Amino acid sequence: MIERVSRRFLDYLRLELGKLGIDDISPSQVMVVLTIGQGEVAVRDLLDRGHYGGSNASYNLKQLVENGYLERSASPRDRRLARISLSLKGQMLCERLRLLDETSQFGPRTDGGNDIDLLTTHDTLRRLEQWWNDSLRYGGVLIASCMSYSFIAQDLVNSLL
Repeated sequence: MIERVSRRFLDYLRLELGKLGIDDISPSQVMVVLTIGQGEVAVRDLLDRGHYGGSNASYNLKQLVENGYLERSASPRDRRLARISLSLKGQMLCERLRLLDETSQFGPRTDGGNDIDLLTTHDTLRRLEQWWNDSLRYGGVLIASCMSYSFIAQDLVNSLL
């Protein structure tokens, strides 16, 4: 369920990029840009923070630099380490998406709306992620426990849809 929701979000993002007339960046690459945010970040930290991996991440970073969304430089302490930051084009894209998000049905509300449900879902998914991380780091995962957490997350996602 989580994977399907994630794919639908990327499909939605692709649609919105098309409406904005942006065709030189993929939804996955947009997620990289949004993960970087303001400031400068080491490529290694970005990969850890965004859970990107392998050659796909390198390809996306290269494309983002070539298309002008990112600026890449060597670390002042160790020239072998790359540091990246958003270019002006990348910052403008983030701002346009932020404005789009504010005007969507999931943007800020004055009546409370589904805010509590969304916060509860987010909190549950973060706890689930932490539980899985801890289980992998400190010992095996019990399949029955994993399934019960998966059902909880699925129920939360279904209640929001």
